[in-house]
Amino acid sequence: MATPTAAGGAEKTLFVRKASGLVKGWSSVDGYRYSFFSVNLSLGILGFSYAVYIPGGSLFLAIVITTVLMLLEVVVYAALISAMPRAGGDYVWQTRIFNSPVGFVLAVTGWWFIVWMWIPIWANVTFGGYIRPILEILGATGVADWLAGKNGVFFSSVVVILVTTVLVAAGMRGYARFQKWALWAGLAAVAATFIVLLVTSKSGFQAAYNRESLDLFGVHNAYAQTLKDGGSGMPAGLFSGTAWQTMRLVPFMCFWLLWPAWGATLYGEVRGASHFRTNIRAMAGGLISAAVLGLVFLLLIAKTMGYHFFMATQAAPVNGIYMSPMAMVTWVVNNAWFQIIVLLAMTMLVIAGWGTVFLSSTRVIFASAFDRVLPEKVAAVSHNGVPWMALLLMAVPSLVISALYAYTSWFATLTLDGTLVIAVMFLGSGIAFMIMPWRAKGIWAQSPLPKVKIAGIPVLSVVAFFYSLFLIFNLVLWLKDAVYGSNNTKSLIYMGALYLIALVIWIVAAFTRRREGMPLEAVAKEIPVE
Repeated sequence: MATPTAAGGAEKTLFVRKASGLVKGWSSVDGYRYSFFSVNLSLGILGFSYAVYIPGGSLFLAIVITTVLMLLEVVVYAALISAMPRAGGDYVWQTRIFNSPVGFVLAVTGWWFIVWMWIPIWANVTFGGYIRPILEILGATGVADWLAGKNGVFFSSVVVILVTTVLVAAGMRGYARFQKWALWAGLAAVAATFIVLLVTSKSGFQAAYNRESLDLFGVHNAYAQTLKDGGSGMPAGLFSGTAWQTMRLVPFMCFWLLWPAWGATLYGEVRGASHFRTNIRAMAGGLISAAVLGLVFLLLIAKTMGYHFFMATQAAPVNGIYMSPMAMVTWVVNNAWFQIIVLLAMTMLVIAGWGTVFLSSTRVIFASAFDRVLPEKVAAVSHNGVPWMALLLMAVPSLVISALYAYTSWFATLTLDGTLVIAVMFLGSGIAFMIMPWRAKGIWAQSPLPKVKIAGIPVLSVVAFFYSLFLIFNLVLWLKDAVYGSNNTKSLIYMGALYLIALVIWIVAAFTRRREGMPLEAVAKEIPVE
């Protein structure tokens, strides 16, 4: 490794330390679980509600199309990991294949700044979808109503931040242990709801829905009332819809299905990460498992609830506030303890998803500090390999974002930008991998990746090209079509400000390091040590 001389004559290594200090605490099976939790079924269930905005498309086919196209991402990211299995993922790849400023701005904006927005999203999924229904069942209506208010919304986000911080602070091995039992608890709850849907007739569900709506919310004849309030203009069938309107649903499904490679930033801490096929199995397994569960759930919903009614509940919930369909399914069993236990078990899948927010992002923050872009102290790790300063840089700003979400009327819609900005960063990695054989010839030549070519072009570059096209398709719709809520002035200013802040940080760092005799361009020419 080259060792430039800093100002004053002191020899200074390119990286902060001779070793990262991180621990290879995961196996490929842990990577699979993490991918499954990232493509979280509860995100999918919330994502189903977006179909009410494009009733002319087939939700079922949109999920299938998105899942198939997301396999392109799996291949691209599995290959990038195999070629450069380092903590930091997208940041490392883009800075080494493009250059330091482009890689830093794209990765830090996509993996640090915008991810703060996911805290209130997860809080809404959990407390709105599962905790409030549990409180209603227990008769704690006042507490449930308080959670729906501003203070309650902020409290929910604070809980997510605190629990997530504890989970990440436990280290890779500690989080892996939590993943195992959370997966089994969550899948047991999913199995219970599937069985209930399978053995219940439509008339049986209708009677249960009417009974519980009257008991919990005082709404008479709720099934018919829901159809009246929310059924107008909703799709009548799961498979009905035109081809174009179905494709317009794809960007909404990306809110759920875009994340099988969410753990890519962690693969410097995964044993056997250089194995291309193993990486594919881990990420594709998580993606397909979640997608299949979502499709089965929709088929059972259509059988038992009626798809038109299900869409009506998403457009006009019986109590006026979104509630997970899982909660409505538990109503079929007229036993409060059954309902509560199933919903609590389902929250295990969601809470495991919480951890993905900070865990992946801390590695990008760590990697940029290890490269000396951020202050060197940010690369500090604990005895169990936790980059604790990076963790604080996720947790503290998330409190500010959560307060803005809870106490202002304008900020909540900006959370819709969370998927878009990350997709831009993913696009950067897609393009980077596409040009790797020419832009980073040494890395490509030494990688264990298959080098098969078509007309002189590597097949993997072709895969990356089509993956990039898929992302561009989504980005065009997000920025062009008002239905996605991202093409307004506030969103554009907010996203632009985040990119500008990232650029300013890099410029200040580049000026500082150059004065020290440590140009960031020199660092970006080397692969980080493990």
